[in-house]
Amino acid sequence: MAQVRVRKRGKKFSYIFEAGKVDGKRKVVEKGGFPTKSAAYKAGMEAYVDFLHGNIGITSESITLADFMTNWLANVVTANVKPTTLQTYQSIMDNQILSNLGGYKVQELKPALLDKWVRDLLAGGFSRNTLRHAHDVLCHALDYAVYPAQLINSNPAAYIKVPKNAPKNLVKRTIIPPERFKALLGKYPFNTPYYIPLLLLYHTGMRISEVIGLAWEDIDFEKKTISVVRQLTYLHGKGYFFSTPKTPTSKRTITVDDFLMEQLAHWQEQIKQNQSIHGGSYVSIYCDKNNKFAQRSKLLGVIPDSNEVKLVCVREDGRAVKQYNIGNILKEEGLNSHSFRHTHATILIEHGASPKGVSG
Repeated sequence: MAQVRVRKRGKKFSYIFEAGKVDGKRKVVEKGGFPTKSAAYKAGMEAYVDFLHGNIGITSESITLADFMTNWLANVVTANVKPTTLQTYQSIMDNQILSNLGGYKVQELKPALLDKWVRDLLAGGFSRNTLRHAHDVLCHALDYAVYPAQLINSNPAAYIKVPKNAPKNLVKRTIIPPERFKALLGKYPFNTPYYIPLLLLYHTGMRISEVIGLAWEDIDFEKKTISVVRQLTYLHGKGYFFSTPKTPTSKRTITVDDFLMEQLAHWQEQIKQNQSIHGGSYVSIYCDKNNKFAQRSKLLGVIPDSNEVKLVCVREDGRAVKQYNIGNILKEEGLNSHSFRHTHATILIEHGASPKGVSG
């Protein structure tokens, strides 16, 4: 371990230590201005430990996994992923990792312990996908614990695997027959705020977040296509945000049938009538510079430093339809968004599309 040195410069003291090499040259960290030799040495040791542990705020080599991953998420992951991905990491940490392993010191984590952790999750009813995601997040965090944090010499998570007998997916995939979907629309006809969202789910296989984030500018009535370029998602404790689709391949263009196009055109005209009826109380929807969702009645004027987004899925007064609104309806029917995506994919495959081509 390199030593922190102290030297006097005039009437003050400085600390100095080596911080590796950059382009083959030694990098030296030095800071002065301390009134005493001991004060400089103490500050130097704290700075050196911070450097050694990857500059994520860890000042002790004896740290629990919960404290380490909390620091890692806040100082490393946050700067490199979208807010929705960050929320997923946080959820996995809370529900699958730290609830079982959070109290262990990072140095106490051994392959045998982590193998038991995976098998306990399996016994708890989690799917293979959930186990794989939890393993991936833990593996990424412990890679950082190896380097640059240098808390451990090797990553114990790298030696374990998700059991092959873990069920692939526990989400019930229900195919919705035409007659059942017709009955569903009977409950939520054209004059309700859920008719268009349900049509989009059934006829396009889009995710709920993509449906409620769809804007009129994304629809080409001449080419009969819908471009999926954004989604509207809720971040716990922070509200709704606009973002790009879930994955790079999720950004796509969908060719749709005449019936859906006719209904969308009809709905566009209905929105114009609703705007006329409600006047200044009609609500406009905005996206600010941080991609945060907001809505305000026209009487209050536009929201500063924000762009108006003309969403397709809105209520009679212009307010946006939210994800939990649609989710509650589907739950009452014993369905979920996967039911619509599975139904749409099945229909496409029956008409000759390849399984790979309908995934997105």
